[in-house]
Amino acid sequence: MSNGAEDVVPVDEDERRAWEAGLLRESAALGDGLWSIPVAIPEGTLPGTLAYAIIGQDGTHLIDPGWDTPENLERIERTLASAGRGLRDIATVVVTHHHPDHLGLAERVRTLAGARIVMSAAERRVLAAAVDPAARDPESYRATLVRWGVPEERHDELVASFARPSLTGDVEPDLLVGDGDVLELGGRRLEVVETPGHTGGHICLADRDARLLFTGDHVLPRIYSGVGIGVLEGGEPMGDLLASLDRLSEFDDFTVLPGHEFRFTGLAARRARIAAHHLRRTGEVAALAAELGDRSVWTYASRLTWTSGWRRLDGFWLHSALRQTEMHLGLVRSGRAAAWLSRG
Repeated sequence: MSNGAEDVVPVDEDERRAWEAGLLRESAALGDGLWSIPVAIPEGTLPGTLAYAIIGQDGTHLIDPGWDTPENLERIERTLASAGRGLRDIATVVVTHHHPDHLGLAERVRTLAGARIVMSAAERRVLAAAVDPAARDPESYRATLVRWGVPEERHDELVASFARPSLTGDVEPDLLVGDGDVLELGGRRLEVVETPGHTGGHICLADRDARLLFTGDHVLPRIYSGVGIGVLEGGEPMGDLLASLDRLSEFDDFTVLPGHEFRFTGLAARRARIAAHHLRRTGEVAALAAELGDRSVWTYASRLTWTSGWRRLDGFWLHSALRQTEMHLGLVRSGRAAAWLSRG
């Protein structure tokens, strides 16, 4: 993920300041049985995620419970205790997508409390592909490098950076949902809105009555989430992301409850800024297409502008640059880029 300046309006300045200081704020009651629970990410550059709890007469329901650590479970337990509930009262865990900082604690909570796990049907397929040993097969990745046109002398370096263990474990959901399905939890009606792009089966959850939108990693107030971090073969994540941003236009006046950073209003402006951020790269690729035609991903990537400079990219960062180039090139070659770029 990367940061970008934004004109969004924080709902809670203390929440914003805590994030910018790299701190986890204490859990907060947001009203009508809704709680925000910051939970830690034990590795990487982000301090944590925002889990949410809905407490009602039918039990306690979690959205994106966070990374699977004893400390995060204890943090959720302390929050529920302050509301007169316990871990064993958790009836449902809804996950927006399969990444370990969102799905992580779901299985532990199910084992402890008998809670049902809810995930989109598309994301279940993405998760199955992500945990398949074939997804980490070095020889398959070498074939990808050949397809990308990577010079052979760079293969070993890239394979070494690729061969990291998956941080995601397999989880079999109890309920699969799709676009337009409604979950009735704690007196709230949460409508499932499919928003593929960050992952192939990512979902948002809309509470139309309270005018709240839980966005996971699809829309964050200042961070630009990565694209295509878990997709099915043959997918077009960049085009999916742009379409998914448009999909949220009917919720532009809702308060956004994201998976990281802080709650905010100003969704329309943020959607537009995210789209423009990604389309700058798409436009750069499209401008090269007339000259380079069907040349390789490597050739295109070597001609693009990179913050660190092309010649300085190595290991994981080189892989990331090639993957990004492939996604933008895929959008251009599909013919769908022209419509997005014509918006100006």
